[in-house]
Amino acid sequence: MKDSRGVAYHVQVTGAAMLVAAYLEDVILTLQRMTVGRDEHGAWQVYVDAGAVPAYWSLITLFLVVGGILAFLIGFACKRRGKQERAERSKLTIRDLLISFGWVGLLFFGGLFSFYLGINQLLPEWFRDNPGVTALGGVSMQIAAMLVIPLYYRKRLPEIGLQGPVFSWKLTGYVLMFLTMVYALSLLTGSIGEWLGVNTDSYREQHISQELHDAMATGWLTFLLPLFATSVIAPFGEELLFRGVLQSTLQRKFGAVAGVLGSAFLFSLIHADLVLFLPIFLMGILFGWLYWLTRSLWAVIWLHLLNNLLASILDLL
Repeated sequence: MKDSRGVAYHVQVTGAAMLVAAYLEDVILTLQRMTVGRDEHGAWQVYVDAGAVPAYWSLITLFLVVGGILAFLIGFACKRRGKQERAERSKLTIRDLLISFGWVGLLFFGGLFSFYLGINQLLPEWFRDNPGVTALGGVSMQIAAMLVIPLYYRKRLPEIGLQGPVFSWKLTGYVLMFLTMVYALSLLTGSIGEWLGVNTDSYREQHISQELHDAMATGWLTFLLPLFATSVIAPFGEELLFRGVLQSTLQRKFGAVAGVLGSAFLFSLIHADLVLFLPIFLMGILFGWLYWLTRSLWAVIWLHLLNNLLASILDLL
C-alpha cells in the first residue's frame, strides 16, 4: 500500500510538472514570436508576430496539457484510494509546490478547454465580445490561483504569509516606502528607455491600456471589470503563486536570496514582456524583499495592488 501510494504521488507530481511546462512553453513561444522594429517616432519597438503557430508546437502543447491532466488526476485518484493518516508536516516542499501549481494548471487549462469546446457557444455574443469580460479571461490563471492556493494550504496558511493582520500601520509604512521605490524604478525605466531610443510602452502594456479604454467607452459598470482584473485579481493571484508559494518554498530549501531571486525571475518570465523583463524582474525583487522583511503576504498584495491601480489610473488620465 505504501509503495503504491508512493507511485501515485510520483504520477501526480509528473502530471503537475507537465502542466507547468505547458504554461511555460506558451510563454516561451510568445517570446520567440517577438520581432524588433522602429515605430512611427523612430524609437525601437518590440512587436509580436501574430502568424500561425508551427504545428509541432501545438502538438507539444496538446501532449503536455492532455497528458498532464490525465497523469495528475490518475495520480490523485490512486493516492486517495490508499489515503492514510499522516503526521502534520510543512507544505513548503518542492513536491507540494508542484502539486499546488498542478491544481492551478488543471483548473486553468480545464477551464480553457471547457470554454472553447462548447461553453462559449452557450453565451450571448454581446457577453463574449464585452471588453470587461475579455479582461477577466486574461487573468484566468490568477483566478485559478485564488481558488486553489488558499484551499491547498488551508492548514498551513501562515507558511505562505497569509496571517494577520491584513492591515496595520506598520504594514502601511512598509508598503508606502516600497511603493516609492517601485515608482522610482518606473520613472528610471522610462528615462533609460528614452535615452536608448527604446519604446518602453510594450505590446502587453498597450493591450491592457486598450482593454481599459474600450471598456470605459461601453460604460462605467463594464469599465470596472478590467480595472478590478488588473488591480485586484492579478496582484492577489500572482502574489499567492510567486511570493506565497514559490518564494516561501525556495527560501525554506535554498535560503532567502534564492527565494527572492528565483520568484522574481519566474514572475518576470511569465509576463512574456521582452522590453520590460529587467524592470519587472527588479520589481519582483522589491516585492520579494518586502515579503522577506514583513513575513506577510498581505503587505506585498497591497503593494502590488496599489502599483497596478495607480498605473491604470495614470493611463486613463
